[in-house]
Amino acid sequence: MIYNDKIAQFEEKINAQADAEIEALLAEAKVRAEKAIIGADEEYLEKSYHVVSGRTKDMKRRLDHEVSQKSFEATREIFAHRNQLVEDFFDGVAKRVLDYVKTDDYRKNLADILKEVNASRPFTPRSKAYVRAEDVDAVKKLYPSLQVEADKKIKLGGVTVYYPEDKIYIDRTFDNTFAEQKTAFADTDFMRL
Repeated sequence: MIYNDKIAQFEEKINAQADAEIEALLAEAKVRAEKAIIGADEEYLEKSYHVVSGRTKDMKRRLDHEVSQKSFEATREIFAHRNQLVEDFFDGVAKRVLDYVKTDDYRKNLADILKEVNASRPFTPRSKAYVRAEDVDAVKKLYPSLQVEADKKIKLGGVTVYYPEDKIYIDRTFDNTFAEQKTAFADTDFMRL
């Protein structure tokens, strides 16, 4: 019986060792499974992050494009509206100037302008004055020796005097002043966007 006991003990030891090895293998398998699950979770999370990040970037690009386009359209509309307001304002001013050039005050003003130009640079026999067609006779009466010609470009009044000897123009037209004021008005800080 001792022999059977020894075999039973040996068998128990072998079974215990087998059980221990099985438990170790199961524990290792469990650890590997947990690591695989964690790895799979991390891989899934990383893939999900890339997908979400890519979609977010696409949405941001689309939104940025839309915002940029809307901003451009709004700015263009603002500029168009601003330019229309400036045009309307200066059209009104031009109408008042055209009403003014029909008055005796304008004719006195034109005479004063010619007097100032002549005082700053005397007219010569070759000097030419360019005025509106309506002003030619009045200027000829004031300065009979001055060559006077109608200039279709002068619509608002005033005069341009040309000195051919020196190739100098003195522009005292309302048209020139009007254009300068219109440009200066549009360039003021108030009108900038």
